[in-house]
Amino acid sequence: MAYSPEMVSLLQQLRSRIFAEFGMKIRLVDPDLLQTLGSLGKKSRAPFTRKTVVKIMELGDINYDIDDTETQKNKAALAAKPEPLLENSNSGQDFSTVTYRGNKVSRKKVETPVPAKTFENLKPSKRMYRGQVVYE
Repeated sequence: MAYSPEMVSLLQQLRSRIFAEFGMKIRLVDPDLLQTLGSLGKKSRAPFTRKTVVKIMELGDINYDIDDTETQKNKAALAAKPEPLLENSNSGQDFSTVTYRGNKVSRKKVETPVPAKTFENLKPSKRMYRGQVVYE
């Protein structure tokens, strides 16, 4: 297939990204290059790579959807999953709910011990700096 100059520049941008993510080299002489890019675009986690693959497919007049039906089913299943209920929140222990990477996680609140103020902590420290006594 003859590639347009715009497609070649986009493929040049993808070369290092595809090699870093999948360990594959992109060669313009490969006859199955666009099919390979299509499969790698669906597997890629980088948004730039996914968008660039979609642009290349549009320039090559290939109908391409980055989200196949299996991926859409997985996203729908994750969205429909109910949130877990906190167990016995009135038991005297406090829980905090934190969103971590899209998932809600409930954790016990942990109080950090506060060090007691002692006389040594209140007394300024004495140091030497360039021959002068400095109190901190």
